[in-house]
Amino acid sequence: MPASTPLRYRVAMPEPSSHEFHVTLDVPALRDRPVLDLVFPAWAPGSYMVRDFSRHIFDLQITSNGHTLPCERVDKLRWRVQTGGRPVQVSYQVFAFEQNVRTSFLDQDRAFLVGTSLFFFVDGEQNRRCLLDVEPPAGWHIHTALPSVRGARHRFNAADYDELVDQPVEIGRHRFHSFRHSGTRFEVAIAGPTNADIARLHAHLRRIVDATGALFGGFPFDRYLFIIHALPERGGGLEHASACTLDIAGMAFEDERAYQRFDELAAHEFFHAWNVKRIRDQVLGPFDYTGENYTRLLWFHEGFTEYMQAIILLRAGLVTPDRYLKDLGEDWAKYAGRPGRNVTPLSELSFEAWIKQYKPADNYANRAVSYYEKGKWAGLLLDLMLRQATEGRRGLPQVFRRLWQSHGRRGRPITVHDIRAAVESVGHRSLGWYFSRYVDGTAELPVPAELRRAGLAVKARSPAQAEREDEVKARRQQGWSGLSFASGEAAVVKNVIPDSPAWRAGLTFRDEIVAVNNYRVDASTVGKRLADCAPGQTVTIAFFRQQILRSTSLRLVRTPERKWTFAIDPAASPARRRMRNGWLRGF
Repeated sequence: MPASTPLRYRVAMPEPSSHEFHVTLDVPALRDRPVLDLVFPAWAPGSYMVRDFSRHIFDLQITSNGHTLPCERVDKLRWRVQTGGRPVQVSYQVFAFEQNVRTSFLDQDRAFLVGTSLFFFVDGEQNRRCLLDVEPPAGWHIHTALPSVRGARHRFNAADYDELVDQPVEIGRHRFHSFRHSGTRFEVAIAGPTNADIARLHAHLRRIVDATGALFGGFPFDRYLFIIHALPERGGGLEHASACTLDIAGMAFEDERAYQRFDELAAHEFFHAWNVKRIRDQVLGPFDYTGENYTRLLWFHEGFTEYMQAIILLRAGLVTPDRYLKDLGEDWAKYAGRPGRNVTPLSELSFEAWIKQYKPADNYANRAVSYYEKGKWAGLLLDLMLRQATEGRRGLPQVFRRLWQSHGRRGRPITVHDIRAAVESVGHRSLGWYFSRYVDGTAELPVPAELRRAGLAVKARSPAQAEREDEVKARRQQGWSGLSFASGEAAVVKNVIPDSPAWRAGLTFRDEIVAVNNYRVDASTVGKRLADCAPGQTVTIAFFRQQILRSTSLRLVRTPERKWTFAIDPAASPARRRMRNGWLRGF
């Protein structure tokens, strides 16, 4: 059989209400390989957690010319088949009833195909061309970034297994729109009910595409697909080489903030078409689908993308500098209150994502922080430092463009040394200390100080000081225990900040507080009863731990929490104004 003979996959959905896809894989005769290993992926690239998709496989049958072949189950992902070099057909069903960007889904209204949750690969044949035939119910249409095969209805071509599973497929009666920009065709498929102004979403996507394309000097694809799922609750997004999936709360477009959340998600996932899909760590493609693919660069791939999404929206005119700075102050207050922000280095947070961020222990918040969140602030800090070094002319956008030209466009993977070299080339100075202190170290990120140098007025106030209109409310925000609570009806402790009053009183994770100063409390009232007391007062806490009623006392202290505001400083020097303009306005 010629080496060019493709693997052929077929997906049917004869009973959508069963939520089961019927999948077949035709493997050509491989004369030199009498034994084949069929392997099912354990994870979906872009989402760094082992998901064991094989748990959804049922009725697996492996035949050749109508005869069942001997098959050995090797482990949770691998089946070993004695083929004798003959052609093989693999048929099975996949239960698909989990609605998110990482998994396939099927119901009576629509189907969504994510290849890593649907398709086996033949070990050793991942580079072989693949064909995908889709058999949808009558009246449903199909959209995917995979190229269609001329003359064959509902057949698509993939250069290899990586491309096959990287490009999602939306099937149903969804709304569809397309537009062109600089010779590239952009397609938008929207499934599900939404109260959003669809024309406005399309217009915002155009502006995001325009701003991102201008940053990189064009697009690395001829066609790109935005798949938007309007769901009851907001989900996340997932990037692909020529597509992205965006899960939004369809009926939540009640104010401007809802459109801004959509814009942020779209800008983030679209930016990933460069940063992580093409500007990437070597382990992030081609992938090992059987287990963890460890990288120390998620702070760059995800955290810096989190930062750049706002820069894209600024350049696109979808958010004003004032709005951006207001959001920035609110977000910094949240980050600065994270007890674990300076415990684990960013590079280690990236490496441990597989086992810690997505499977967090109770003490995670005290020992770590999201590489998305800290990476965003590290990206802002680096951008400001580069602006300071270049009088506002160059910053992090130029770093990305340089890495695109030197590595991404050429298919060369990057290392942290390549990132540092690009940064120092843009800034014309050595910045090794930045990486040792803030990427591989745990030093506090000096963001407020750098923002002042960028021509901003920076203020930090206690919650009581920030409350100007209600003296009673201000007084009730002064005390602090160090407790936070899980969502739910009962007042169950989610976290206790180390060395806080609650920590010293012996309270710990999962304690259920039932009374404060002899008043019964639940999740809705525990904070109110603690706020009844001023700093310096002693509070008696009754709580259950492992079904045993206990009590303790704690002495409230004045809250260390701060509210931050960042705003344009009209009195900034000309040099600081130049830096600020380069950062916020791109000139």
